[in-house]
Amino acid sequence: MDECAMSLNSKQIGVVAVVAIIVVAGAAAFLLMDNGGKSSHGYSYDTDFAGKPIEIADNLDNGIVAVGQDTFRWMTYFGLADKCVMVDQNDMTNYLGKSFMYHGRAIVDIEGGDSATLAADAPARAHFTHTNCGITSDDARVIMDLKPSMVVVPAEFYTDCPNEMAAIEAIGIKTLAIGYIYTFLKEGSFEITEDLHKQIGIISTALKQNDRGNALEDAFKTLVDDLKGLTSKITVRKTAYVGALAYNGAHGLDSSISYYMPMALAGVDNILTDKVSYEGSGVKTYAAADIASKMKADTILFVDASGYYQNAAGNDAGATSRGIAKLFQGHDAFIVADYIWTGINYETIFVDAYQILRYAYGDSVLTESQFTEKVNRVYDLFFGTHESNRNISVFSSKTVDLPSAGTSIFKDMSNFHKVWRGNYIEGPITIDAEGRLTSA
Repeated sequence: MDECAMSLNSKQIGVVAVVAIIVVAGAAAFLLMDNGGKSSHGYSYDTDFAGKPIEIADNLDNGIVAVGQDTFRWMTYFGLADKCVMVDQNDMTNYLGKSFMYHGRAIVDIEGGDSATLAADAPARAHFTHTNCGITSDDARVIMDLKPSMVVVPAEFYTDCPNEMAAIEAIGIKTLAIGYIYTFLKEGSFEITEDLHKQIGIISTALKQNDRGNALEDAFKTLVDDLKGLTSKITVRKTAYVGALAYNGAHGLDSSISYYMPMALAGVDNILTDKVSYEGSGVKTYAAADIASKMKADTILFVDASGYYQNAAGNDAGATSRGIAKLFQGHDAFIVADYIWTGINYETIFVDAYQILRYAYGDSVLTESQFTEKVNRVYDLFFGTHESNRNISVFSSKTVDLPSAGTSIFKDMSNFHKVWRGNYIEGPITIDAEGRLTSA
């Protein structure tokens, strides 16, 4: 049994249940609990993504446990970060491309500690899981002691952690199983998929958040409609390849996907045309010869910010990656924000689309000032603000200066990348004769 979990006494647990995870004051009021409201999008689901009947929380007074991939993201979208009393280990300090963490704080603030500096035996440490995207038996014990109003987990927990989930449910704790939603917009029409509709619907139902659920669905549609309006200005479509897409770690330029939604939303044609198999993320590796055979004179290279550093001068992502870079010498090349970072960055996909529009088509479609306004609006729609409230600066190996008042999430996330990885999440790239990348 984990001694960290064992060290919690009942008084500490009671305190944690109230204050374990906080959100900065000033988050938009509409993101707070709305006491249910009415669905205008036809939510009528009886079961969750694990096939279990949906249980409805009487209230959220005892907090939410949001563990596993994407759960804290969704709680932040719903304005419930400050209701969470336990989150995943992967949401402790792993900012990088996870823009939701620049708004919904996953910070345990007990006895002066925070999630960047918690010692292994600190009582608060038990309120982050002890494994990424899973729960241990000790984690289950903490959850059972907390007796939260709701436990939100990925549906896979019922096959990956069956004993732990059974123990939690056996004492009457309500649970909700969400899905991993990679294809959240239909190809071509960009309408919301049934899976995304269900994801929003079951959370809205179980947590009595219909008003916010309606607003989220409207946010997806609003951004799609805006991008459709911008792409209608395009006269000649460009082609592009995106490399260094991450999944379970950073990768070289051979890591890509044949249906890259930001490109599709931005009216840019992907030179890869094979069918995507969304086993995991859909990302796979491609040979330089395959890419070369599909390139055109104007094909643009986009490099995902999560893996750019492996391909930069001074690092070595391998001969294959360098060979792909050499193919794009003389072509336009740019960094774009992280597409995947433990789950799908839904809001970042829209940010990427605006980036690609700006880089591919310039002022004729989207000016620099318009781009900034569009990106800020994405965060406003998902979080109720576009201003970063990151308050962790000291990490195990690096210090990232805190953002000044008014700094946008996009800019702070870019600055964080610069310190942590050596590159921003935007800007042009040059490619040298050896296939190594350089950016501003």
